[in-house]
Amino acid sequence: MFYHVITSTECNLECKYCVRDEFTEVEEDMDYCLPPRISYDIERLKKFITKEDYVTFYGGEPLLAMEDIKKIMDSVECKGFMTQTNGLFLDQLGDYIERFHTILVSIDGDEEITDKNRGKDVFKKVMNNVNLIKEKFKGELIARMTITRGSNVYKQVLWLSNQFDSIHWQLDAMFFEERTEWLGEYNKQVDKLVDEWVSRMERGKVERWYPFLVIMDSLLKNEKSKLRCGSGYANYTIATNGKIAPCPIMCGFKEFYCGELGCEKLKEVYVKEPCTSCDVLDTCGGRCLYSNITKLWKENDYKELCGTIKFLIKKLESKKSVVEELLNGGIIKEKDFEHLKFNGVEVIP
Repeated sequence: MFYHVITSTECNLECKYCVRDEFTEVEEDMDYCLPPRISYDIERLKKFITKEDYVTFYGGEPLLAMEDIKKIMDSVECKGFMTQTNGLFLDQLGDYIERFHTILVSIDGDEEITDKNRGKDVFKKVMNNVNLIKEKFKGELIARMTITRGSNVYKQVLWLSNQFDSIHWQLDAMFFEERTEWLGEYNKQVDKLVDEWVSRMERGKVERWYPFLVIMDSLLKNEKSKLRCGSGYANYTIATNGKIAPCPIMCGFKEFYCGELGCEKLKEVYVKEPCTSCDVLDTCGGRCLYSNITKLWKENDYKELCGTIKFLIKKLESKKSVVEELLNGGIIKEKDFEHLKFNGVEVIP
């Protein structure tokens, strides 16, 4: 099992997309008393997590609770520790950095787009820390991007691929406060980026661009997928009060709690309509569980956003035979597509 452990509900940045998003439409059964830091006895976490589980520190900004993270890493036995962070405190982890399996760093691309979205001089501070930890960190370093209106996913992924082992991205479309005409341009950039990805394969390099890597892996194996992030059945979130939610964004929604620390069995939650009747469900696995359950999106908006996934799947399907030829010819290997499921990346942007 995978668990996101919320160590802090607070953040030291005010990114444009986070500041704008508000949860005003589903307030009826909210838990407004979530403490800003872990309030339960970490001994409870120690007894709950098994040696076969993975723990991801999450927030807010998880590294604001640095001492709690170190305490958990010193006392909880698990298969691997991960974190999703804005990167501004990575330099303060010291030797603990060597004990992480995976680190996901929020960065939207080059200096111009990152500072535009996340604040002046954020890019320089993050990249300084990224370069600093590379001396000791031997795990997977993943750039986690947010693609907004005005972003160029083709340009920014190519830039980040020179700095990070792996990349994933998500679309800034949580509540559709802006019109989404830009999604058409996004599709054009994805089309171009897939071509580049396959071109690099032909030269023997399978880039770890997660939305492409994971879906293509499934296509090659002809395997069906549940929700790609694992939320609600393989990947849960432990809130700062010890309650367990299906995913980080659903912390505080009492109606959707799946249990709490110490419980023997967690409730499972799966996507419903419109995902369950979609013709690409077995490949996609379903869109964001939170948006699917709460129905914050209008029907047309849902279709428009999901159109980007259908476009991506169709494009990757068109390249499947080329990739199979490269595998058969020994240019690339099956192990090049190996990845840890539920490691926190956005496979379905």
